[in-house]
This record gives sequence, C-alpha cells and structure tokens, in this order.
Amino acid sequence: MKLQVLENDEVLKDKWNNKIIIISKSQLANVFDAKQNKEIIDSLKYITSNKIETFDDKYLATFNFLFSEQSETGSKVEKIGLYSDFKTFSIYVTNNKNLLKSRIESLLDKELDHSGILINLIAELTENDYIKLENVENELNEFADRLIKEKDLESCTKKISSYRRILIKYKHHYEQLTYIVDFFSTHLDLFSSKEEQKQYIVLSKRIPKLYNEILYLREVLSQLRESYQSQVEIKQNNLMKIFTIITAIFMPLQLIVGWYGMNLIMPEFKWAFAYPVVIAVCTVFIVLTIIVFYKKKWFK
Repeated sequence: MKLQVLENDEVLKDKWNNKIIIISKSQLANVFDAKQNKEIIDSLKYITSNKIETFDDKYLATFNFLFSEQSETGSKVEKIGLYSDFKTFSIYVTNNKNLLKSRIESLLDKELDHSGILINLIAELTENDYIKLENVENELNEFADRLIKEKDLESCTKKISSYRRILIKYKHHYEQLTYIVDFFSTHLDLFSSKEEQKQYIVLSKRIPKLYNEILYLREVLSQLRESYQSQVEIKQNNLMKIFTIITAIFMPLQLIVGWYGMNLIMPEFKWAFAYPVVIAVCTVFIVLTIIVFYKKKWFK
C-alpha cells in the first residue's frame, strides 16, 4: 500500500488502487470532478461533525475532533475527511497534511488495511480523552468548592454556562463517533485480520465509556447549578431579611409620625419636655429592637 501526499498544484492522474492519498480542502477539485462529485466535494469541504455516508460501494466519513488539543486561546479543531472503499483506496482530506502523514506512516508499519488504518487513527485521536475528561471533572470539583465562598454570583453563571457548552459539544462528539463505530459493527468483513478486529472491539468499548463519562459530568454540572441556585436564593433571603428588619424597626416610628402629623391638638403639645421624650422613646425602641434581632441572630 502506497502513501501519497498531493502537493498544492499537483493533479492526481494515476489510479487510486492500492493507495492512501492525503490532500487539502483546496485540492478537492484536483481529485474529484466538480460536476459529477459535487455532493462528495461539499461533504469533504464543510466538515462540521462526525458522520459516515454510503455512495454505492464507496464510503465517505468525516471527523470533527474538536477536543483533540486544548490551548489557552481555546480548543484546537482537527478536522479529517475520508473517501474510501476500505479495500483498495483511501483519500484523506485535512488542513494539516504533514501531521496526518506522520500518523498514517506509523500505522503502515503494522501492515494494516484501509479500514484498520482508520480504526487505529480514531483510536489514536481518542486515546487521551480519558485524561481530558478527568481534567474537566477536577475543574468542576474545584469550582464546586469555590462556589460556596464565591460572592460574585454573576461570574459563576458565566462559568456554569461555559461548562455546559463544553459538555454539550463533548456529548454530540461521542454520540456521532458511536454511529461510526456502529457502522463497522455491521461491516466486520472490512477488517482483514484478527488484530484489526481486536482494535475495533477496544474502540467500540471505549467510545460508550467516554459517552457515559460525559453523562456523569453533566449530572455533576446539574448538581452545581442547583447549588448555585441555592446560593442565589440564600442571598435573596438575606436581602429580604434586612428589608424585614428595617421595616420592623421603622414601622412603629412611622406610626408615631403619622400620629403627630394629624391636625389635632394633643395634651402633650403644651408640655415643654414632650418633644425630647418622644425622641428618647423612639431611640430606646430602635436600640431595643436591634438588640433583640442581634440576640436572635437575624443579622447573620
């Protein structure tokens, strides 16, 4: 089996048989007829998800490894398209031809066929996903510890939304990979050796486990969201408690204000010490209510 990397201006004229050909998206017109193979070109040019389609005795698969590598600026997307009959030829489409070439070259040494190379490639691209999901779980646990002490609840909302988007992408990612793995479960004849079938069995068990891990992390995030909601409710209750205390203190004073605001001549108006006494009574009432609320721990 020969591996060929098509150069930028090179047009593929030779037959595809017994070849693995690596091209970029800009070279699709150099390999496929733009009129007859428009659907194939569009599928390989605009890769948005993991899927596999059948074209007569040919197969088209796309892989959107959104989580293959992470950096400070975000996730590095590694998109791979494949058009093959899994018996005589495979045409890979990628933005990083050198990276894919090195990966396939290492697999050619194992004397694998076309389907075996694809399965091993998927296995290689997902082998570190357990570690990535473990890191997400650790981040969620640390976030749960911070959530109890966090005062800026708005930042918590953004953080929870961010994790939610990440887990949804992971979920779709592994759901789609499951469909591809299921496809091979009904086409085991494409694997020419027992070693390839063993690798497929390993992969068919790994993807569901990764998917179940995502479901577990979503449950953890759901519990964090409930904990966050409890924190918000506690904060709102504390505010309502403060308003209740203020109302309880000043409502009797408003009664006195309303009482003396009436256009009535009261007997104490003629008493020289009436005004200071009213002030003293109001002050004593405020102090006593504050002491009572403090002893009942309403201020905590």
